[in-house]
Amino acid sequence: MHITKVFSSAFCIVFLFQATLSAQDQKTLTLKQSLEIARQNYPAIKIKMAEKEAAAHEVKAAQINYVPNFVVQGQILDGTSNQVRGSFFPNEGMAIPVSGGIKVNGYTETAVWTSYATGFMNWKLFNFGKFKSQVESARAGELAAQADYENEIFQQQIKVGDAYLLSLMANEMVRSQNANLARVKALRDVTSAYTKSGLRPGVDSSLVKAEYSKAMLQLLEAQRIASEQLVYLKEQMGYTKNTDIQLDTTAYSANQPLPLEMGDEYEKNPRLRYFKSIVDANESRIKAIRRREYPSISVIGGAWTRGSGIQDRTTPNGDFIYDKSFSAGVAFRPYLDWIFGVSTIWNITTLFKTGQEAKAQRQVTNMAQERYNEEVLRVESEVERARLGYVAAVEAARQAPIQLAAAQNAYEQAQARYNAGFSTILELTQTYALLNRAEVDASIAKGNLWRAVVRYAAATGDMELFTRNLN
Repeated sequence: MHITKVFSSAFCIVFLFQATLSAQDQKTLTLKQSLEIARQNYPAIKIKMAEKEAAAHEVKAAQINYVPNFVVQGQILDGTSNQVRGSFFPNEGMAIPVSGGIKVNGYTETAVWTSYATGFMNWKLFNFGKFKSQVESARAGELAAQADYENEIFQQQIKVGDAYLLSLMANEMVRSQNANLARVKALRDVTSAYTKSGLRPGVDSSLVKAEYSKAMLQLLEAQRIASEQLVYLKEQMGYTKNTDIQLDTTAYSANQPLPLEMGDEYEKNPRLRYFKSIVDANESRIKAIRRREYPSISVIGGAWTRGSGIQDRTTPNGDFIYDKSFSAGVAFRPYLDWIFGVSTIWNITTLFKTGQEAKAQRQVTNMAQERYNEEVLRVESEVERARLGYVAAVEAARQAPIQLAAAQNAYEQAQARYNAGFSTILELTQTYALLNRAEVDASIAKGNLWRAVVRYAAATGDMELFTRNLN
């Protein structure tokens, strides 16, 4: 007997220790913490962050256009030197350049080594605002990417806030169904004793058993909804399905949200800012396209040196001296060749091309403007619907406690009348259903009031309207 007690005590200690570890493994997260986790963790937000950083690098790349182009080159070749008089078209750089002068002694298959090194600078000093417009266009794209990133954060936090509240409401529903099941179980036990003693008819026991099964089904359904909603919440936060979290009900259960001061301000809505930034970015592209019509004035300069296996000296009969050795061909010979000056290039036909591109871009800009106008209409409608929903939720939250108190009184009176034998089991079970419905309605009304605040914050674009209630 003593050994059995020892093992029983040891089992209890191990069970309590495991339960403690399991509770510690769960993460208790407030709603505000959940919003921040979604900001840092959700993949779509990370995508927008990468796009924003890419846009910032594009700005830097556009700014590098102001820096002079400086190209260095070195090459060693082995080839012949036969040339003929006359001109040729380079065919976009695909033609092989001249490799030697015209020789008086005719043509030869002899090949020699040659070398060549050059440094060339091309600085587009005057470009009539082309580079500036490219930088401004890139910056407009960066602002659009920033607005897109902020909008993605806002929209995801709205989803997380609403999902968190729905999870709390689902947990409240589970609590209500547990309380309802406990009441029906107590009634079942009492009714069963009454029917066994003959004080109540057997039909009472059957009706209560049916009510108990109904309460059990309602509890199972509430638990299913709560579990699915928690999975959805973890998904919106960017957590995997194996991550255990525990919701904090402090702010939700202890307080009601602060009253809203509703107005017509919605300019801070991140969606509107994003669509407006798209319009601005397209306007900047039109300016950049138009600037391509202007010429560029460049300061150019370069220096080069060459080596060749063909000597400058000739034989007595006028033939060039060929040295096929590698060392004779790669050694540089002249070192003083250089060039410096100013150049301008203006592609006249660009005027026709950029004109059509600008017209096409103008239509793209008009499309972006109309999308923005459409979004303004949508946001105005959302703000109005959110305002109406909030007013209705406030009234529902005021009426729900009244309904709950009345249902509790009806339940207590019906229970007393049934125990005294003045009413039937049907009257009593009706009050059970009424009380259960009132408890569910009270939790839904409280949750819907919080959700109404979230919807109004989503419509106006002011997240602080919601988060200031979470402190």
